Amino acid sequence: MEWWSRPGTRQTPAPFFTDGELDDVRRFYSDAHDAWPTPLRHLPALAASLGIDDVLVKDETARFGLPAFKIVGAKYAIARLVDGRRTPLRHLACATAGNHGRAVARAAADLGLESHIYVPVGTTRPRVDALRSEGAHVVVTSVGYDETVRLMAEDADEFGWTIVSDTAWTGYETIPRWIMAGYTRILEEAAADWGPRPPDVVIVQAGVGSLAGAAAGWLAARFGDDRPRLLTVEPSGAACVLASLRAGQPTVLESCGPTEMVGLRCAEVSPLAWRALDNVVDAAIAIADTHADDAITQLRHPAAGDPAIHAGASGAAGVAALLALTRDPALGKLRRALGITSATRALAIVTEGA
Repeated sequence: MEWWSRPGTRQTPAPFFTDGELDDVRRFYSDAHDAWPTPLRHLPALAASLGIDDVLVKDETARFGLPAFKIVGAKYAIARLVDGRRTPLRHLACATAGNHGRAVARAAADLGLESHIYVPVGTTRPRVDALRSEGAHVVVTSVGYDETVRLMAEDADEFGWTIVSDTAWTGYETIPRWIMAGYTRILEEAAADWGPRPPDVVIVQAGVGSLAGAAAGWLAARFGDDRPRLLTVEPSGAACVLASLRAGQPTVLESCGPTEMVGLRCAEVSPLAWRALDNVVDAAIAIADTHADDAITQLRHPAAGDPAIHAGASGAAGVAALLALTRDPALGKLRRALGITSATRALAIVTEGA
């Protein structure tokens, strides 16, 4: 496994989210009639087997009736977009590996809007069918995710559609920032349930980095210098955030290897997310599909007393990183960098269902 840890002492970053941004997300979801929190599950038997004090899993397999976390960002961003428009909004567009597009399509349909969802080559038929079940117009491209984003943006410009992307680029940051702010709801809910003592380590998946960046921004705002350690996880062969952290600047991968963790298969970190991640992430790890498969099995068939969680490969990646981190003798230096001991409480997010 490839990994990186921050050399030297931890830095005190400038705030990424303002207090006003975080307060606005809290107000939005406090007022939403259907905004039930997703469960924060404790897995004490797994924790005991790993030699740590507690494993907390934020279970995002049924957020707003969808099998992934993405809707919590899309719902907030699209509501802000509609409220801030002087002229009626009709068409939304995005590129997706599946979950973000379905979230945009659902939020659009709820508001009577049309959605145009672009997916990269190799997207499975069930994912395409799921998008169409939300009323989306789906375009399957012949290129990978990052090029699909560019194709979608070109068509949106030609036809006058409004892009709702969690990937930012030059001149396009406002909506991705709203989406990232919406993702902080996940951490707000977790904090309400984890008790007086926060986790020592938070493990978050990083595709283009938006969820991980949201976690970094929220942790820095909430805890400052005393924040939990933050570990990002990506698939081997598609670890653009790890490569960027190692280089100290955004780094584009020449290509991405195949992986079951399709929602994390990205060659380029969002420049907006990078600003949140740069000085906050403590360590990063890239894992193989076999690690994700092990985590899927562990979550689906848990040790006695632990709740079962039916996760997909991308969704299980955070738990997979924790399994590797605590079990692999070769990762001793990374364990020490993250301060992993028998007293450690670790939080992972299961970002998608099976």
